[in-house]
Order: sequence, then structure tokens, then C-alpha cells
Amino acid sequence: MKPILVREHKTVFTSINFDGNEYDHFYNPWHYHPELELTLIIKSFGQRQVGDSIENFRPGDLVLVGHNLPHVWKNDVIYFTGVDGNKAQAIVVKFLPDFAGPDFFKRHEMTAINRLLFEKAPLGVKLLGSLKKQVTEIMHNLLHMDDTERFIWLLHILHIISKSNEYKLLASASYHNEKTANNHRINKVLDYIMEHYQEELTLEKVADQLSMNKNAFCRFFKSTTRKCLFTLINEVRIAKACQLLSETDMNVLQICFACGYSNISSFNKAFKKYKETNPLRYRSLI
Repeated sequence: MKPILVREHKTVFTSINFDGNEYDHFYNPWHYHPELELTLIIKSFGQRQVGDSIENFRPGDLVLVGHNLPHVWKNDVIYFTGVDGNKAQAIVVKFLPDFAGPDFFKRHEMTAINRLLFEKAPLGVKLLGSLKKQVTEIMHNLLHMDDTERFIWLLHILHIISKSNEYKLLASASYHNEKTANNHRINKVLDYIMEHYQEELTLEKVADQLSMNKNAFCRFFKSTTRKCLFTLINEVRIAKACQLLSETDMNVLQICFACGYSNISSFNKAFKKYKETNPLRYRSLI
């Protein structure tokens, strides 16, 4: 996709940009920036897109995003209604690849961290298991540290991630990171799909959001995402179905209709394609 470039505005030069504030909702669109980003979700839920990966997020979600890797954390619609009590919060640490010096991570002792930053993080790294638990505890402690302590502990975080195998890479190995600034059209399509995935979505309806005819829209969408529109729609719907399977007692038929599918056969077929199992088995494994 073609995300927008977001640049940090710093009044004081520091190697690390830190944010632990609470917001009504997460505010950035589909974007990228030269910094790496380590994000721990404290409050709120929705869908996370990193490269060509689309998944649900909820409190406890912990992801390292590589520099210039397009991403977005999109809250569910309830966070945009202004209802009191629905707040979004994350602990976010952003840092440039050379935050410790231009040649620091080229040293032999830094080989494992160098691989993390320049081979794994460019696809997005989701932390799991005991690794996630250990890093989560440190991330909470960062809230009470000064800049020097955060610098030291960030190095420690990167060290323990680099030595662990409790993670999964998010974007596919074939993902091609093509970044172009100031393209808002894909953001508009993504927003529309995420807000209307429960409805019948046709090519005409989505193309109308950009005031394009069907043929022009298909060429544009395919060239910028390397996916067809209905692949993206299914990814969003199945990600939502996984959330409902794990967080509610709704039965499979109810979830099928709640996610925009008109019949159980189509839902089961799509679920098997994207999750390599059926909905009931997925729920039993959670």
C-alpha cells in the first residue's frame, strides 16, 4: 500500500521518543516513519495492520515495527463515538536504527540485535509467551524512568528479544515495502471497509468512495496493494471473526452473519483459507 510519511516533531533532541498517554482513540492513519516502534497496548481494541498482515489487537498486544514499515492500529468504531469511559492507551517507544550511534550495531557483540533490527523488524515482530511477559514488565517500568534509564533499558529489551524465539513475524516474507508519501486514497478505502465490513460490500460501492469507475479502481487497488479488493475484505472479516470467537459466546452462525457473510458455507471456506482450520477448532485452541 502507499502510506503517508509521519515525522516526529521534537523540541528537545533525544535518541528515544516515548509516549504513554491516554487518548480517545489511536489517531494515526496508515503510515510509516524512519523510526522503529515498539508498541504495547494498554487499553482499547481494534485491528492492527503491519505490512500485509491484518490482525485484531487488544490489551497486552506487543509488537516491534521496523523503520519505514507501513502500519496502523485502528480502533473499533465505539472509540469514535465519544462515549465516556472508552479510552485508548499504549506505551510506545520510537527510536532510529542508529539511536546508539552510526556504527554501534555493526560491532560483533551486537550481531543478534543487528539481525533483529534489520532482518526481522522490517516484517514486524509480535512478541509471545514469556518473552512478551518479560518485555511488558519492563515497558511499564519505562513510565517511571528518565531518558538515560530508558536508553539503557531499551538496549536490554532489544537484547532479550534478539535472543528469544518466542515471537512471530507479521508481514509475509514476500512483502515488498513500497512507501510513497501523501497518498490518502488507500486510507479512505481501509476506513470504509473497517466501518462497513458487516454489510454487503460490492466493487461499485468501494470504488464510489474514490469517485472511480470499477476498472480504474481495480487497476489502482491491485497496483498499490498487490491484492484484489475482496482479499482485503475477507482478511478484515476473518480477523473480526477471530476476535468474536475468542471474546464472546456467540455461535458460529451468529459470527458468520455479524462479519458480513451471507451463508455459513462461504464463511467456513474463507475461514479455512486464512486460518488453516475451522472456526470451532480455532475457538477450542484459544
